[in-house]
Amino acid sequence: MRYFAAIIVVLLYMLFCYFCWFRYRQRQTPSLDIPAAHVGGSRSILVAFASQTGTAERIALQSARQLQQANIKVQLLALNQLTPQILSDYEQALFVVSTYGEGEPPDNGGSFLRRYAKSSKHSKSLDLRRLQFGVLALGDRSYQHFCGFGHNLEQLFHSHGAQSLFDLIEVDQCDESDLRHWQYYLGQLTGETQFTDWAKPEYQPWLLQERSCLNPCSSAAQAFHLRLTPTVNTIDASMWQAGDIAEIGPCNSPALVQQFVEDLLLEGDLLIDSNQCRLRELLQRRQLPGEQSAREALRGLKAQEIVASLPELPHREYSIASLPDDGALDLVVRQMHREDGRLGIGSGWLTEYAQPGNEVALRIRSNPSFHAPVDDIPLILIGNGTGLAGLRAHMHTRIQQERRSNWLIFGERSLEKDFFFGDEILQWKREGWLSVLDLAFSRDQKERRYVQHLLLEKSADIKEWIQRGAAIYVCGSLQGMAKGVDDALSEILGREQLETLGDVGRYCRDVY
Repeated sequence: MRYFAAIIVVLLYMLFCYFCWFRYRQRQTPSLDIPAAHVGGSRSILVAFASQTGTAERIALQSARQLQQANIKVQLLALNQLTPQILSDYEQALFVVSTYGEGEPPDNGGSFLRRYAKSSKHSKSLDLRRLQFGVLALGDRSYQHFCGFGHNLEQLFHSHGAQSLFDLIEVDQCDESDLRHWQYYLGQLTGETQFTDWAKPEYQPWLLQERSCLNPCSSAAQAFHLRLTPTVNTIDASMWQAGDIAEIGPCNSPALVQQFVEDLLLEGDLLIDSNQCRLRELLQRRQLPGEQSAREALRGLKAQEIVASLPELPHREYSIASLPDDGALDLVVRQMHREDGRLGIGSGWLTEYAQPGNEVALRIRSNPSFHAPVDDIPLILIGNGTGLAGLRAHMHTRIQQERRSNWLIFGERSLEKDFFFGDEILQWKREGWLSVLDLAFSRDQKERRYVQHLLLEKSADIKEWIQRGAAIYVCGSLQGMAKGVDDALSEILGREQLETLGDVGRYCRDVY
């Protein structure tokens, strides 16, 4: 009888342990209605994962959830489950893959790579010329082949004709800033930017010192030059370098907050006990529901309960346009408008609602894949519009290092009204910091003329600079310019050589 009781106790304990593990897995894995069966079509995206410990699978699930929230149909599969038929049915696919050991693939991903490698008998069955893809590669930088499986997968897709949606994102030990960058791209890809950050950036307060419009009379949306300084520490040389990103915590417009407060009959100046902030101030950083039904659901709740129920506004990313030695963190921000005419979350806050002297929540994210070349090699800088921000920081670095072999290719609408930092750029040319300056202003002639057209016209010079060891840095819009430039460079240099340049850090992009 005693043994029987002991067995019962052990079984109950095991059942309790299983219950605790099951509840833990429920909390760790988002509950999603994502089919493993075929979806396909133009408004659908394939999400595939290769995961050894479950981390890549969890991030793939989170990615799928964000896509679904943007009304995108999603199919979620392990990498080894993919077939040529499945891949051929999609125009876009995202891959979240981990690497363990010295570049080893996870168990549910390795066979796919072996099956369709160039040397494989199945290689010819994989035609991916219609596919655009993105890769999130998880790894540990302490290993020699950091994110090796992710890079191998990217090379495989390129070898079968697929094109990158954006550059591979490396994640070192689940670094939260890298994951936010991936999440930001998901928002750009879907056009749905009202997502909730998976991990909140640890912002610091900065002061908006100056703001000026760079194109006040342009037919394009207005673009602004902003200068910010930290409120606590002084700027030192270690804070950032050319290529790094500013993550901004935006705020709603005062008018939107006031309307929300009035609709729910709240007292905007009410102090919330937990942090002694006024309700109006807390609501500035929250996603305020626009639908009347959603607002009605909040009616009757206490102010503190309303704040707790609303997610924070998602961060926004901007290329830093200056160096610490310039004395301020510079941004170039173009106003974006929603379908209802309202300003976008980030651009509205930075270009309209925040005033000089106001605090801006900001965090600097290191972006090693777009840092300046270590060696003194020629540099080709290509960009359009507000993409000039990242290129400007690189030019400041080149001048600081007294490296004069620089070629800037920049495009905008009009020479007269849209030549951002024109005086500064022309001074670089006069003083010899720019060996070559080429400009494309799309509206200054009957036919549209963009930076990719300049590249094709200068193909012989591009090849000559590459032979001299030049690196190519591209900064600008993801949807338009980046693909056009990539296609032009592929035509000039060949896809294989362009990929090789990317592998050795001589083809770098900061596109958004």
